[in-house]
Amino acid sequence: MTGKRFFRHGELPLVILALLDRRPMHTYQLLAELDRLFGDDYEPSTGSVYPAVSALRSEDLITADARELRQVNRLTPRGRRALAARRADLAGLEIRTGVRLGEVGSVEAVLDSFVSRVRHLAPRLDPTQLAVVLDRATTELAHSGREEAR
Repeated sequence: MTGKRFFRHGELPLVILALLDRRPMHTYQLLAELDRLFGDDYEPSTGSVYPAVSALRSEDLITADARELRQVNRLTPRGRRALAARRADLAGLEIRTGVRLGEVGSVEAVLDSFVSRVRHLAPRLDPTQLAVVLDRATTELAHSGREEAR
């Protein structure tokens, strides 16, 4: 990628928190995972990732334990709360980049993603039509939930 900033302000640390929520990793593994996930769109550099990891450590959002020759980064309880507080930002980043970073299985994550998508479409939406669609969807979900309970 040339001449264009890929992550917006504060997004790289958020992505690192999300990746460490999946599993503990040393910083080199974070670089490799960023490269794998974002492919040609983003080229992770030690000059941005290492300082972001260092800042997250100084804010006590991640901690590093020495394992083998490298320090393994993992989320702290404070880091988990910070990630949860920015779930909507993460959903927006996922929509913009097309890369799934957060928890797939939680209702909150699905709703955050939905809200981010609707906000993106808001200028083109008719609020009355949206209300009808949402009402239909909740009725269908309630109906399917009753069938599954049987």
